[in-house]
Amino acid sequence: MRILEVTDCYPPPFAGGREITVRLLCQELARRGHDVAVATMAGPDGPRIEDDGPVAVHRLAGWSRLVASLYADPNRPFHPTLPDPGLVRALSKLLKTLRPQVVHAHSWLLYSLLPLLPSPETALVVWVHGQGFVCPKTTYWYRGGVCSGPRFAKCIPCAASQYGAARAVALTTGLTVMTPFRGRVDRYVANSRFTAESSARLLGGSARTMDVIPPLVPDEAFRAPQGERPSFVPREGDYLMFAGALGPHKGLDVLLEAWQRLDHRPPLVVAGIRRVDSPSVFPDAVTVAENVLHEDVLRGLGHALAAVVPSVWPEPFGTVALEAMAAARPVVASAVGGLAELVVDDVTGIHVPPGDVPALAAALERIVGDEPLRARLGAAGLERAGAYSAGAVAAAWERVFDDAVRHRRGPGSVP
Repeated sequence: MRILEVTDCYPPPFAGGREITVRLLCQELARRGHDVAVATMAGPDGPRIEDDGPVAVHRLAGWSRLVASLYADPNRPFHPTLPDPGLVRALSKLLKTLRPQVVHAHSWLLYSLLPLLPSPETALVVWVHGQGFVCPKTTYWYRGGVCSGPRFAKCIPCAASQYGAARAVALTTGLTVMTPFRGRVDRYVANSRFTAESSARLLGGSARTMDVIPPLVPDEAFRAPQGERPSFVPREGDYLMFAGALGPHKGLDVLLEAWQRLDHRPPLVVAGIRRVDSPSVFPDAVTVAENVLHEDVLRGLGHALAAVVPSVWPEPFGTVALEAMAAARPVVASAVGGLAELVVDDVTGIHVPPGDVPALAAALERIVGDEPLRARLGAAGLERAGAYSAGAVAAAWERVFDDAVRHRRGPGSVP
């Protein structure tokens, strides 16, 4: 099958959780014999075509590139919530050249596809990685808690706290204006049940339910405990590990305070991407590694005593927790969003209320001091992670793509 994956950002250089997930899926689909290409937004180096192994990556420039200086990170451009005429033109040319049977969209770049798709020849499928299609902040976080649902007058002041008033109005207005066009999508598929429920309005009030296909975990994660320790972790001995954006929404400040309360305090390794709200100073015995390669993060998790995922915002899924489970490591995680689904309390990990420092400290004290508990949780996590293997997830997408193409072309059609 000819598949075009469409996403705002694609590695390198930036590689957050969604970008890593999309790249892993591209590589697995190509390995399974599909013709896979990627359309993404060009960064500071401008438009170009490059190869990521068997996957051709088309970096496209649109009008939004003229405001690249406003991005917090020029290497991580984001598409507006309305069509970008320059990108519509570039995508139109690419679609005519590649003639994909499926376009698989992951981000706001979808809005430059909606004027073009779907067509009799091409099905449009969207993987909903979070709440970005219904929440201008993409976080689904309102006044210190999980949002009850978006409304125009509610979203603007909320988004203004993150973007400023002008950008908040523009982004919220774009989401509202594009609402009628979102029905053009053939299939919406969420990465977790939480994401499906919080993004249900994408289905336009129909009786349909949104299918769920989770992110895949790479084969390297299962082999991580047998690999060498990466250079950023202690050469020997136990340690706890946090991986993710180094910001308060990930609960990093909660973790640091809880860790300092431990009576038996193993070293803490923090690996991730610095943000404007990242701590400037860390306690002694905390190792901070920035912009670490994904394969090194996996090996770091594979040798950790436990992984800690203390997010205070509703994580749509919780990829780091899954990667730790694949390495047979227990997880201490906030019971919020997709994390509450992925990590099963007292089976594959320990749940704590988000933002609760005493509860997190107690859970860490328990996990550090109980080796049989760690072994039991780790073994169960490894077994559960098998359902998220690259082969299982790619096969689920193949079924969705095949169904979408057949529906688009009519009964009895052959892709």
